[in-house]
Amino acid sequence: MMITKSLMVKVNIVVEEKQWKKNNKKIEFFLKKITKKIVYQLFPNSNSALEISILLTHTKGMRNLNYKFRKINKDTDVLSFPAQEKKFFKNNKKIKENIYLGDVALSFGRINHEIKNSILDFNNYLKKMIIHAVLHLVGYEHDNDKNYKKMNALENKIIKNLK
Repeated sequence: MMITKSLMVKVNIVVEEKQWKKNNKKIEFFLKKITKKIVYQLFPNSNSALEISILLTHTKGMRNLNYKFRKINKDTDVLSFPAQEKKFFKNNKKIKENIYLGDVALSFGRINHEIKNSILDFNNYLKKMIIHAVLHLVGYEHDNDKNYKKMNALENKIIKNLK
């Protein structure tokens, strides 16, 4: 019998803001499931172990992170902190080693505020934010029109495949 290796994804979650669990008692399960599906889509032929950490924080916590790392003194819905250089993933389409992708922070207050002006419900908006964050972790940016279109097209493709 031949044993084949396959992609393993580990998602660590830290809940800093209690509202996350009040809003969805199964938030950790939901985020782990969605994050794994996203990573499997991005690296379908990989046979390594990839790991991501997600912080579920609040307005003040996110403002502090945004200021500390980006010098922007305001809340935002999502922040990504890649552990690898952008070029790493351009050169490694088929990852063969165990990789820590990085950290993601999500602000309950900001996401809750944003869905009031959105056609998406909380969980669907959250899916969109996780996709966006993971794409940043693997080197995608939206710093110009070309990169924005490329990243946005991939986000939309992943969203369609999650349904």
